[in-house]
Amino acid sequence: MIDATRLQILTESAKYDVSCSSSGSRRANRNGIGNASFGGICHSFTSDGRCVSLLKILQSNYCSYNCLYCPNRANADVPRARATSDEICELVLEFYKRNYIEGLFLSSAVDGSPDSTMERLLQTVIKLRKVYNFNGYIHLKGIPYSDKLLVRRAAQYADRISFN
Repeated sequence: MIDATRLQILTESAKYDVSCSSSGSRRANRNGIGNASFGGICHSFTSDGRCVSLLKILQSNYCSYNCLYCPNRANADVPRARATSDEICELVLEFYKRNYIEGLFLSSAVDGSPDSTMERLLQTVIKLRKVYNFNGYIHLKGIPYSDKLLVRRAAQYADRISFN
């Protein structure tokens, strides 16, 4: 299972991806109803209009590139972490069983090459579907410049794919 430190690093690093409808708030709950948790949970809408809570996480925030706009760029002074496919899958199942989430928003910094990164993301969603039998919602953030065949395979397992 992924430890708390790596989980915090990988969910905090994912918050910069603005493709989810909301990424929560730092607002404290002062004896009210509900929570707008900041780290790790985002919301998206299904094709039938339902709002679903998603675990928003990077598989890795190690990056081979130095894009000046990116907080996870190679020369950024940030804590680094990566998670294995099994760690992500086990975390999704644990959070799902506890009713924290209904699905997963999975992305990654380009850790190595675009193809090797996309292969790891693909391996995670395939395992989640085939080995862990997860039928919940998956939004996968594709890796730009990765092989189109990898992207097509990923589309067979993810409910939604988007690219930056």
